[in-house]
Amino acid sequence: MRPLSDGSDWETFADTYWPACAVVAGSALYVLVQLLLWPWETAHALPDVVGEGAVVLALLAAVFVVQRIPERRLYRPLMGGLTVFHLFALTDFLDEFVSPPNAYGLLFENGAQAVGTVLLVVGIYRWTVARREREQELQSRTDQLEVLNRLLRNDVRNDTMVIRGWASVLQREAGADADDCLGRIVAAANGIIDLTETTEEFTDALTTAETVDLERRSLAPTIEGEVEKLRARYDGARVEIDGSLPRVDVVAHSMLPAVFRNLLTNAVEHNDAATPTVRVSAERVGDAVHVRVADNGPGIPDDRKDAVFARTESGDGPPTSGFGLYLVKTLVAEFGGDVRVADAETGGAVFTVVLRVASSGPLPDFDPVDARSPR
Repeated sequence: MRPLSDGSDWETFADTYWPACAVVAGSALYVLVQLLLWPWETAHALPDVVGEGAVVLALLAAVFVVQRIPERRLYRPLMGGLTVFHLFALTDFLDEFVSPPNAYGLLFENGAQAVGTVLLVVGIYRWTVARREREQELQSRTDQLEVLNRLLRNDVRNDTMVIRGWASVLQREAGADADDCLGRIVAAANGIIDLTETTEEFTDALTTAETVDLERRSLAPTIEGEVEKLRARYDGARVEIDGSLPRVDVVAHSMLPAVFRNLLTNAVEHNDAATPTVRVSAERVGDAVHVRVADNGPGIPDDRKDAVFARTESGDGPPTSGFGLYLVKTLVAEFGGDVRVADAETGGAVFTVVLRVASSGPLPDFDPVDARSPR
């Protein structure tokens, strides 16, 4: 949650935590009634007061933590159990200061313990079942990724290799007039084959518990290669590299080309200008490299600049959203970098990718689970 700096944030806090706040208010009222109803104790054991008071505060903090559970079927029994145990702990704490009747203690201490235990057992059981269901869902998604991996590796790549083979034959036999067109077919086929191979590696990394091996990847040749592929694919687009690219190695892995491929393709495909223009530039800033991809398209509204990186299904949302930019965000996060979007001077959007420059020492391993977590 963002810092509570304005009224809307306080309203969000109230909407989220009102049951926990109700427990706090009820506890204050309960303490006041206890102090008014029962005679006071004059002798207090300081260690008991400190220990029992700490238990009360810990249970109250747990109430606020459990309040964040989104699933009501898990939240209700856990919230109820902790609230009842908080009532028991508060009653036990107040026994150091007042002398209630024995029947009162039996109800609010022994009875609260029994009810709270039952509720927590139910809540923990539901939590365990929900976790098992979640693990099964994740395993199902892993199986689907493996099927996709197999499809890309076998069917798509095999068919593309057939296209490349026949295009190479035609290129040799058709003469110079067809060299340019057939050369583009071969280049496109090579690009698809390269993509299936790198996607295979990436999918393998996602579907295993092993760490992703980060390595040194040459930045300039990677960008220049993707720019040439884009020029071959879109005749009507103008793609330029402003200045010289830093000749450095960055921390990444084999999917680095996919970052710039998706940014460049996005800049052209969602461009409504008569001549789509994309400008690529890069500069080294300390131990990082900032790569900028700017276009002269319609731009991205301020309220959509974060949403464009969200994962959406094809056809949903504005044309600037989709899986491509989500993949860019995910990959750059795996590299330990960052990506952001702003308004370009040309009137469109400019995406800035920040990558770490590879040092001379060994590169750290990266846990793929961290990259798939929200970050």
